[in-house]
Amino acid sequence: MKAIRYIIFIPIIYLIIFLVYSLIPISLFGLMSLSKFWIIILLIFFGGLAVGLFQLLPGGITWLSAKISPSKNFAFYSILTISVLLCISKIIYYWTMTDAYEDNFGVFFAILLTCLTIGFAVSLSVGAGIEMFEEKEENLSLLMTIGSIVFYLGIFLTFCLLATKIAYINPEKTYSWYSGIWHGIFVIPNWVVSWFADDVYCKAPNSTTAYSIWWWISFIFMGLGILGGGNNRR
Repeated sequence: MKAIRYIIFIPIIYLIIFLVYSLIPISLFGLMSLSKFWIIILLIFFGGLAVGLFQLLPGGITWLSAKISPSKNFAFYSILTISVLLCISKIIYYWTMTDAYEDNFGVFFAILLTCLTIGFAVSLSVGAGIEMFEEKEENLSLLMTIGSIVFYLGIFLTFCLLATKIAYINPEKTYSWYSGIWHGIFVIPNWVVSWFADDVYCKAPNSTTAYSIWWWISFIFMGLGILGGGNNRR
């Protein structure tokens, strides 16, 4: 019975981790296919829940592996090897796909997906190590911190990508004051994406004077809110 558990463990864990990595780009393109209204609804009511579920996935995989595998060492090194190899293969695939885009937008996608994939790989590997070897938890915590930073960078870039659809600026359209408020809120995400895409604007080139005034008001208050929130957390 123990030999059977050794045999079935690797393909089961491989399939689970492969599905998790494959879920990342599928979820991203699924979000981008939604209308602006539904993206806003999902971000407001389910954004935190979605990030939390992605964070819980590695823990669930680790728990499952501990139940299936007959050996802690075997489970840890299997998860570590599979997650790292799949991570490398996925990242190589993302960067080879950049040529499919007409501009540097493919580079943005590659960076975004790379950050999310590395975050998952670190979380899976370190999570398995902490679960299997509790005495090494302090040694693994630094690597977990780095992985979390990379993962949340990917989450931020995902939000930037969604912001380009939520607050898209048509250069041929003239915008009024209420659009200035909306565009000012999302100026930072649009600015980040504009490094890679020529058709993404931070501020409408055609607008009224009221638009410019409210754009600056919204942008300044948004920036102060971010800085104030950071100081409060510190």
